Amino acid sequence: MLIRVGLDQWMAVAGSNPQSQAPGHLVGLNTSGLAGCVAVGLGWGDVISLAHVYSDCTAATWVANGVGPGYMQTLTAAYDATQLLRPHVRPTGVIVYSDGTPAWLPRQLMQWLEERAVDIEIEEGEGASCRVWISQGRFGWSYNLAENPADNNNYTTSINAAAPILAYQALSPAAAPAAPPQGD
Repeated sequence: MLIRVGLDQWMAVAGSNPQSQAPGHLVGLNTSGLAGCVAVGLGWGDVISLAHVYSDCTAATWVANGVGPGYMQTLTAAYDATQLLRPHVRPTGVIVYSDGTPAWLPRQLMQWLEERAVDIEIEEGEGASCRVWISQGRFGWSYNLAENPADNNNYTTSINAAAPILAYQALSPAAAPAAPPQGD
């Protein structure tokens, strides 16, 4: 089962769902449209999280600027809420972004995660999508939206997720759920 993370959303879910019809009951999070944006995927033991950080996250919007919280504050709130689910787990993860993304954003996110002692990889990819999952206790990720390309449009969103969302955070006022699957 796949849940699509929308623009400027952070979502965390259990990596398996016993009520699922999917083989192995695996749950995956995916996101698309990373042109200029950055995906941050983390594995917390049996919990996964994925954020789609909008390209409007800049040095000017990183910290609170009098209008509201900055990206650093909302990302930290999302991270902390997810950490509370598995307080004794050191997360591992990946930062994925597409060609043409300004270098500041992935570097800033990498530094922010390193300050939290996250074991992280950074990947500049040809594709503009990212999928994360847990299988047999290991965090996995891919540039592909689904394991089988025929399943690219077989997902739910934050509005109608088929598995419980354990932690959710809108990262800015621009946060929006992913579009529902087309053609079904």
